[in-house]
Amino acid sequence: MKIFIKLFFVLTASSTFSFGQASDKFNKTIGGEGTLDVCSFYTPLISTDTYGLNVDFKFYPVKSLATGFCASIANRKIGTAFQYTIGQPIVYYYEFGWINQYDVLQKDRLRIGLNINNGISYSELGDNDVKVKYWTRYGAGEKAKIISTNYFYLLEPGLDINVRLFSHKHDPDFYLTLKTKYRFVFGDIKYGQRSDFTNFYFGLGISAIGFFDKK
Repeated sequence: MKIFIKLFFVLTASSTFSFGQASDKFNKTIGGEGTLDVCSFYTPLISTDTYGLNVDFKFYPVKSLATGFCASIANRKIGTAFQYTIGQPIVYYYEFGWINQYDVLQKDRLRIGLNINNGISYSELGDNDVKVKYWTRYGAGEKAKIISTNYFYLLEPGLDINVRLFSHKHDPDFYLTLKTKYRFVFGDIKYGQRSDFTNFYFGLGISAIGFFDKK
């Protein structure tokens, strides 16, 4: 993990130097650009392959620098109940954070950004054999009974790569997006170990970039 952190900052510095002089008409954006990412993601969670949904919204107040909201949600049946008596263990996992990004490359067809997500995450251990009802504005639903919950502070450095699929005069344009991150969590553990929730994170999806872009 220390190697990954060092590599992250080395890449940031080297990429800034390498691409600092690169420019084209697309890279002359002066700010005001917005991006919306909708991705599926994969991450090992409690030694189990886990898949979920990620949504990011970022705003560029100035060229190359973005800030915004990041959320990821997943659930997965697991093979261990830890110290609890559970019929069918299931884990619900949530991340909510504030993401800051520096784009080391902004080309017409390719964008590369280094980012870091600071926020909170929590993981609920439930018994899928026991259902409880919950209510929303759309009606009633069912969810596994929650047995225990871990709350964490989240620190997640990452890399986003966007390849343009379709251009609509930047109002917006659509990109294929690849995300790779490494998740660090800090906090008290009620079940499992912190290493069960610390791991790589890979995402793949679509980004809409542009919206209220100022030229």
